[in-house]
Amino acid sequence: MKRFLQYFLLLSAPLLFSQTPCVNGMAGGFPCDGLTLQGHISIANLGGKAYSGNNPMEAQDSWGWTDPQDNKEYALVTLNDGIAFVDISVPTSPRFLGKLNSTTGATSWWHDVKVYNNYAYIVSESSNFGMQIFDLTRLRNLSTSTINTSGPNPMRIFTRDGLYTGVSTTHNLIINEETGYLYLLGSNRNGGGPRILNLNSNPTNPPAVGNISTWGYCHDAQVVLYDGPDPDYQGHEIFVGAFGGNKKVNIIDVTNKNSPTLISSVTYPNMFYTHQGWFTEDKRFFIAGDEVDEENIGGGTRTFVFDLTDLDNPSLHYTYEGPTAAIDHNGYVVGNRFYLANYNAGMRVLKIDNIYNSTPTMSEINHFDTHPSTDNASFYGAWNVYPFFKSGNIIISDLNEGLIIVKDPFFDNIPPVAICQNYTATLDKNTGSVTITADDIDNGSTDNFGITKRTITAGQTTFTCKDVGQTFNVTLTVEDDYANKSSCTATVTVAAPTTIYSGNNWNNGSPGPGSNAKISSNYDTATKGSIDACTCEIDASRTLTVAAEDYLNVTKDITVNGNLIVEHQGSVVQSDDSALVTNNGTINVNYTTPFMVPRVFLVMGSPMTTETRNGAFGNSYMFLNHLTENFLPNPDVAAQFPGAENFADDNHDNWVNFTGTLNPGEGYISRPQLNGNDGNKTYDITFEQGTLNSGNIDFTVKYNGNRNSSPNVLANPYPSAIRAIDFITANSMVNEVYFWNPNTPPSPLLPGAYTMNFSMEDISMYNLSGGTYAPSDPTQTPPNGFISTGQGFGIKATALGVASFNNSMRVTGNNNTATRPTQDGINRIWIKVTNDQYEMGNNTLVAFSPFATNLMDAGYDSKRLATVVSLYTHLEDASEELGIQSRAAFEDGAKVLMGFSTLMDESLDYTITIKDLEGVGLENATVFLIDNELNISTNLSQESYTFKAQKGTYNARFTLHFRSNDVLGDENTGLQNVSIYPNPTANVINVVSPDARLNTLEIFDISGRRLQSIDLFTNTQYQADLSNLQSAVYFIKINTDKGSVTKQIIKQ
Repeated sequence: MKRFLQYFLLLSAPLLFSQTPCVNGMAGGFPCDGLTLQGHISIANLGGKAYSGNNPMEAQDSWGWTDPQDNKEYALVTLNDGIAFVDISVPTSPRFLGKLNSTTGATSWWHDVKVYNNYAYIVSESSNFGMQIFDLTRLRNLSTSTINTSGPNPMRIFTRDGLYTGVSTTHNLIINEETGYLYLLGSNRNGGGPRILNLNSNPTNPPAVGNISTWGYCHDAQVVLYDGPDPDYQGHEIFVGAFGGNKKVNIIDVTNKNSPTLISSVTYPNMFYTHQGWFTEDKRFFIAGDEVDEENIGGGTRTFVFDLTDLDNPSLHYTYEGPTAAIDHNGYVVGNRFYLANYNAGMRVLKIDNIYNSTPTMSEINHFDTHPSTDNASFYGAWNVYPFFKSGNIIISDLNEGLIIVKDPFFDNIPPVAICQNYTATLDKNTGSVTITADDIDNGSTDNFGITKRTITAGQTTFTCKDVGQTFNVTLTVEDDYANKSSCTATVTVAAPTTIYSGNNWNNGSPGPGSNAKISSNYDTATKGSIDACTCEIDASRTLTVAAEDYLNVTKDITVNGNLIVEHQGSVVQSDDSALVTNNGTINVNYTTPFMVPRVFLVMGSPMTTETRNGAFGNSYMFLNHLTENFLPNPDVAAQFPGAENFADDNHDNWVNFTGTLNPGEGYISRPQLNGNDGNKTYDITFEQGTLNSGNIDFTVKYNGNRNSSPNVLANPYPSAIRAIDFITANSMVNEVYFWNPNTPPSPLLPGAYTMNFSMEDISMYNLSGGTYAPSDPTQTPPNGFISTGQGFGIKATALGVASFNNSMRVTGNNNTATRPTQDGINRIWIKVTNDQYEMGNNTLVAFSPFATNLMDAGYDSKRLATVVSLYTHLEDASEELGIQSRAAFEDGAKVLMGFSTLMDESLDYTITIKDLEGVGLENATVFLIDNELNISTNLSQESYTFKAQKGTYNARFTLHFRSNDVLGDENTGLQNVSIYPNPTANVINVVSPDARLNTLEIFDISGRRLQSIDLFTNTQYQADLSNLQSAVYFIKINTDKGSVTKQIIKQ
């Protein structure tokens, strides 16, 4: 069939086809899908001819030229012996204008041509061909040429306008039309590597400006002035080459023509001969082919898509397999289509939109089979396609059929008309968000063939309560089937749906995170429930009461035209830092103090913006603020507690009387009693001046050269609790926070510069691992990790700076002195020491945390306070005196050194016990306390330890040793009657088990190593000789017929 068709074309006059639509899969004898045959000129009618031997008539490479003068389109088709020029401005009647013969008249199976600035540049693998240069403007106004080789009207034979002789043979060339540099590929120079010519100065005699020989033979390439997604190379000239010699796609920076740099390479499975490729228009992907893989492994035509988002790290993104076994040759991208010259399968057109999907695909949407006799893997058929004409005409150069011109009848180069409409995006009241789509802002966009895609390409699409009341510009982009695009901008206004409480219920359902909650009748959360909303309004003459342990949780603004009453332990939370509270009515925040004995004090701040000393604290007989710049540690206290933190000043000038407006975020001493004798009750305080604090609030932290000299006093500025951990984490100069507990009146017996001094026993502290209770606290309750409304606290600054509060720290509960927070993966143990005679004591916290190390960690390790009695721990090297110590994650066998100090002059009894513990690791462990001075070990998990001490500091007096019960065995099996004596012992111990028969005894040292195993058969009593053991603490595991029990013994 193919030979018959060729013969027919040779005999036809004028040997042209008129436009032929694709009907029932055929157009002019060619199988097709969706493409119209515009015109066809055989090889003979292009001036081609066959030569003797294995040298048939061929049409090889092709390219196109659009005359900028009149936009006429021309096809340039290389032949085995030259190049033909065809006017296709009327594609149904293409006109052959003439031919430029090969430089030496020799033939070759390989010619290539490219165009730049009205010049054609032609290369060939025939010897001494060089590079021909032809001025395409010479084609203007020419008549049709004959193909006669003789006679009065012979074929028009052109002469060249230039010849570059720096190479003899060249397989291919590529031109970067943005920069004017030409790259000769596969020549006899540089081992086939690229040679670079500059076309800008003299297009007919271009100089060579660079050579690339390092990476071997290059078959084809694309060179671009890079504007793709990799910011490292934007503005660089990037060469992406198919290096067939080493079967790689090499990415080379050729900005410096004298010193090109290899950026990276990428390969693919079953590499045989990397041939050619082309960028997608956004430069994210490079689509390439291998010319001989189909010959070697069979299967469908393979096309490789490489992801070049990061030019330093390219990767194979997707492999497409076509419907035929034909070999792929040259392919090019225009818009959202990849046009592939597929040899025997003709031209295939692939839609590439979906290679951007998480599961990438490409799909064939059109084809035109220029070689219908076979689709096998051999070198016949379509050599090249040129799909870049603005008219939509596509030229195909076919080895056997010559020039074929096709076009999609639905080709579209007219962009759509984008028409936008403004839009109000209303939040979903339950989720508090809304997402808009392109359809929401499209107001009837149009296209001549129809719009295939609408997307929002710029601007925000998902909105939350934080966006309510704002407007946003959003760009709509509409696209047709050919990826022509048009955009317009819409204004999106974000709104929250209003629901009104008018006495019985909410008219639009209960409010949620996306609602505007409007209070139009009195509302008390104690009976109606807490409120979550986006915004809240309180109407004039109406009252919203937030009861104890309830909340008003609002993302954005609160407007009070009536009354907002926040009861003691009630919470008002706003989460957006730009949120405001507008007070056009009355706001009261009520606070009830703890039980206050005479002369004790609170450290307080205000949740209101302009609260004054004479307002909420008008009845307080003393109100002081702290001047960090005046603070110097009291030398007597510092001498007594060199390793501890203290808040005792040297000359009592750091606390001064205060009048005026309170600074948000600052803490003040308040004695709410009427005078020095008043007390033994609670006091009610109402904050009501200004409006509620919200958003970012800064406190200037002062620093006096070291942390012990730099106490700053702050306060929670919000009408809700905040998380202490969030505050510590957000402020690098803060490692822990200290709380004053109103337990102890000032006394002349306490150390300090005042006549009456405050007690360090009233201070509790908290860091990122947990907290320790104030020694004077009768409830022994450690801080719960929250700082309640207006609650004051101290810090010891590690540097000068600004400590910031923000709304993200606020919580809807815990606005009280609740118990510790829920389990968070940290193992904690609180050890306390007490003296019953004087009711003195203290506690220390050891935490095992995955966030800490065994070294000193900022935020996790805090020095002890200067208290009368103190229990503290050391680091592994016995340094530091820590009230809170964090170690790395809990492991069996962990040991912690512990110290003790007392200012009590007498020799007194002190008792150490486990106050509390939490965490799976510690709950399944036994804690041993070793008195390093007396060499006594106590199972602290079962009993307390009492010792005598006189006034002094006893560093490293004790060791806490943690052993997993999986190693020691279960000591709580009900075998209470098993006993050992004497204990301690010098040599012999007696084991008595009246209710269970003894089986074996196992003796372990304190590290869990088994030293002896004794078989006792069925005795109920046994005497063991320990004289061969050194003096130390040991464990005897007694195995009976009713279970096992482990006892601790001391060998003297």
